[in-house]
Amino acid sequence: MIARLKEIFGNKCSGININEQLTEFINIPSKGMKFCEAVNYSFDIPLRLNNDNLVCPGARRSTGFDRDDRQLGKTISENNNIPLKFVNSALTRIPKLHDIRHINLGMTEYLENGVVPDLFIIYVQPYILNSLIHKLAGKSLHPSIPPYSLLSVCGNVFANSYINQTISISFGCPESRKHGGIEKNELVVGIPYKIALELVRNEEV
Repeated sequence: MIARLKEIFGNKCSGININEQLTEFINIPSKGMKFCEAVNYSFDIPLRLNNDNLVCPGARRSTGFDRDDRQLGKTISENNNIPLKFVNSALTRIPKLHDIRHINLGMTEYLENGVVPDLFIIYVQPYILNSLIHKLAGKSLHPSIPPYSLLSVCGNVFANSYINQTISISFGCPESRKHGGIEKNELVVGIPYKIALELVRNEEV
């Protein structure tokens, strides 16, 4: 399905699966990576993040590898000149996962033959996103657009789409726009597998 989604939304589309073991080779980076950085790489190559190579504090929190929000909130507040109270309030509303062993990103059509992606993360231009939102309205579906410029790709898109099974949209955060390859004219969208499957089927009608 990844090829069909790229035809609809563009080439910056990554199929993501949580915890499944793949029978085929997948790159496991030995250097530390941020989640958004890995998403950007995964548009071209499949790779796996785990507790050893995921280093971004925000992403480690969103994936459940780290569970204490207190130090993260303080760090975000100090680095971005945002009141700690606001940051802590935002963190209580940004979903986080549990029981993650690893995350497979950039699943190819070949890999999809053995393992179904849980969701897709896509970088899209506004006019494409507008068309998607219009189609969702026709199905009485409401995308999630969290109002926080924090943990955008890892929390507001990845974790939110997976946990709540909803299309999630983010404008990005300073870290993801710096390290995640999000262009000035792009937004980030997370689409759960079941919704992506329905969108693809409707395009083929």
